[in-house]
Amino acid sequence: MKKTKIKTTLCKIDKHDMEERMDTIMKLVAEPHYLCGKCARVAKKKTYLCKPVKIKSGIV
Repeated sequence: MKKTKIKTTLCKIDKHDMEERMDTIMKLVAEPHYLCGKCARVAKKKTYLCKPVKIKSGIV
């Protein structure tokens, strides 16, 4: 299985990069466990966000 990596947080990806890397981004945001407290983006791992907040169980 190919490892999914990005060099920056999802919060800082611009529109152009987002369009080019949509397949990778979709893998990172599927079944989210964290929400960015600054921009409200979500991700599986907190390292992909600039201000991660754990999503409480049962809310989503």
